[in-house]
Amino acid sequence: MTYRRGVFYKAILGYSQAVRHRPLEPTFPGSNPGTPTHDATPVFVGRRFSFQFNCNTVCCVSDTEDSNAFRSMSKQDLKALSTNELKAALAALGEPAYRAEQIRHALYSQDVREIDQMTTLPKALREKLSAAFFISRLSPAQGVGSAEKENAQTVKLLYELSDGAQIETVLIPDWREGRKRMTVCVSSQVGCAMACKFCATGYMGFSRNLTIGEIIDQVWGAMEVAETYYAQRISNVVFMGMGEPMLNFERVIEAIEILSHDRYYFKIGERHITLSTVGIVPGIERLTESKAKCRLALSLHSAIEEKRQELMPIAQVYSLQELKAALQRYTTIKRKPVFLEYLLLSGINDGEEDAKALIKFARAFPSKINLIDYNPIANIDYERVTESKKEKFMRKLADANLTVTCRRSRGADINAACGQLATQTLSTKKIKNVAQQDMRTSTSIHN
Repeated sequence: MTYRRGVFYKAILGYSQAVRHRPLEPTFPGSNPGTPTHDATPVFVGRRFSFQFNCNTVCCVSDTEDSNAFRSMSKQDLKALSTNELKAALAALGEPAYRAEQIRHALYSQDVREIDQMTTLPKALREKLSAAFFISRLSPAQGVGSAEKENAQTVKLLYELSDGAQIETVLIPDWREGRKRMTVCVSSQVGCAMACKFCATGYMGFSRNLTIGEIIDQVWGAMEVAETYYAQRISNVVFMGMGEPMLNFERVIEAIEILSHDRYYFKIGERHITLSTVGIVPGIERLTESKAKCRLALSLHSAIEEKRQELMPIAQVYSLQELKAALQRYTTIKRKPVFLEYLLLSGINDGEEDAKALIKFARAFPSKINLIDYNPIANIDYERVTESKKEKFMRKLADANLTVTCRRSRGADINAACGQLATQTLSTKKIKNVAQQDMRTSTSIHN
């Protein structure tokens, strides 16, 4: 069954009023996660980590509780519930709403693994909760350290979820120029339906949204690695891993609230959290209307309509004009600039015409431009621009009085750099574009 791209994307991305405000449904639909993209062979050491930071060498693992998969068949995961859902569940049990915050404090400050350990709750309530709920906890199943010498090594972590699906998370230490920044790049979905031609995740297709707990646990796992091996806490979070965050909006925003709240363990300020989107206009509008104070990044990659539509099929749904209007409103209300992510592809979006179009687009609202080097992906025929051409392109933007930086790629040797995350091994043949797949594979995108 085939669909025109415009119809396909309107169907899976349309934010009607009914869908936009629909309550979360923390379910676990089936998926076909494929296999890891690296040759790591895990060495299990109980709950402790054992890392060897060499290129393509396993950094190691923990014993994930396989019982979660069985328990999820009959019980709900407490960490999958939003605040309102948790309050509703407590009301159904005849309990007051303030118990929700006590539960959340136990989950995200004390890292409680079992309901019986929530000693701030009455025993009777713990028994009622135990009968209907369980607490999940992801732990890295595999890890790979980069071969970087001039900086602390980038680490890619593979997580296996309770339904067998897999996601990847990247820990990026940055010690340059005396700074002590520890960034974690987290995933928001299993796979991605956006099918951007330069991104490995897009070739996986879409399986399901991540729960709030699955998003938070990626940061927990990365935090444990950072504290154990670098004696540093996570300072920055970027939603630039697998998936489109705006298509899992409620869960992502709730996760950001937990990560930034002073009451919980993480205490990562919202100005140190960045949400990246391919340009889902309704999602940008929702972020504008929300109380969230995180930063916004747009994966632009071309300010010429035809080129952007060719590189990013979602551009056939939301035009540059629509994007510009949404970003103008965002910057006016939020009073902060938008980061424009621009992946330089040799001979495609690096010419004089491309620079002029980018300058015109970026001047329409407060913005900062991040130029990104292309990172090679198996069987995808793009090339990185030369250093001289990149400098020339960058100079044109700077001469137009735009703020522009070149983001240095990290972890490319372990497929952890921008656009390289994918838990399915790509075959020697071109992967079929997700927009040409059966409609049924993506209709659960809001679940």
